[in-house]
Amino acid sequence: MAKVERTVPISEQVYAALERQATRSRKPVSALVENWLKQHLDFERYPELEWRQGPGGWRVGIRGAVIDVYTVVGYSQAGYSPHEIVTELLPRLSLDEVRAALRYYGEYPEEIDRILAEGEAEAVKARLYRSLGPVGYRRLTSLSGQPRAIREARAGYEEDGEGTDELD
Repeated sequence: MAKVERTVPISEQVYAALERQATRSRKPVSALVENWLKQHLDFERYPELEWRQGPGGWRVGIRGAVIDVYTVVGYSQAGYSPHEIVTELLPRLSLDEVRAALRYYGEYPEEIDRILAEGEAEAVKARLYRSLGPVGYRRLTSLSGQPRAIREARAGYEEDGEGTDELD
């Protein structure tokens, strides 16, 4: 597809955020903008999905549900069929919603694979922290403080008004 150069005015703040993301992802700003615009414009084909803000940034999720696309994809990669995902694992979702999530993944695998990889690393850290305790975790990993997954889980409990004593 031929590229046409256009100018779109944006704020300094937005451009600075784009530059930070470009540096992190090692991609040019123009490639990021093109990809994000394409994804957002493609959402017309995915009425079952929506963009939403989460603890780790923006995510694509099932519209009206708290389930993200990467959750559905993770179950699929674990060997569950769309029908099994709906009937056994995520019964609040429809088969159309699960299929939309998997179609989206088919078009944008890099985005979802990155989220799944980050989540797996955080899950391993959380399991280590819980099994070793704070001191053992710090000795083994040289990391101080709780892993992000535990901090986010605690924040969720605190927002719900529940205590967190049982998490240690």
